Amino acid sequence: MSKPEFTVADLRILFDGKPIAATLEYALAQDHDARLRAVQKGVDFACNELEQHKHKKQGLGEDALTLEVCSMLKMLGFQAAHDDDVGGHCDIVIKGKELFLWLAEAKKHSDYVWLDKGFQQLSTRYSTGVQDHGEVLVYCYNQNAKAMLKKWREELEARNAGVTTKDAACGNPLLFCSTHEHETSGLDFHVRHKAVALYWDPQDT
Repeated sequence: MSKPEFTVADLRILFDGKPIAATLEYALAQDHDARLRAVQKGVDFACNELEQHKHKKQGLGEDALTLEVCSMLKMLGFQAAHDDDVGGHCDIVIKGKELFLWLAEAKKHSDYVWLDKGFQQLSTRYSTGVQDHGEVLVYCYNQNAKAMLKKWREELEARNAGVTTKDAACGNPLLFCSTHEHETSGLDFHVRHKAVALYWDPQDT
């Protein structure tokens, strides 16, 4: 009995919408942009998992949540590390082929000074200036994560001269992207800002 043969297109259709799709895309990636898209897809799946089980995440701090995200990324096949030493102890570091490097700083939202500290850590401490993308993850236990992220976008621009922002291409209102010139390299540094909505207060009792 012959074994079934699958094309890459077949596998993409088979795994579409599932976490393993990020694994497939990362394994097949032939350039930097494709690797970046796969990493962002993996992060989205991991954060969605936190949100689906937010009733079990109440009270968890930044490190505990970030360790979960990092563990899920490892299980998806990414070379991910928590608290790895890249200019300091960065929350999430993913390395890959052809010197691929992606960094993320995660903050539990308390105020916008704290979020700006995370942005500064990512931009001025951890990022090399050579890699062009990173991420700020915002764990939001407050009501209305959309409003929080909108305010953070305004605060980010007000606090950081030269930073411009735009809506995420996918249209997700819990994402936006920023760009500024990296002071080390002079190259554009792009940061995706993602709210992870963890507010939970059931009213059925």
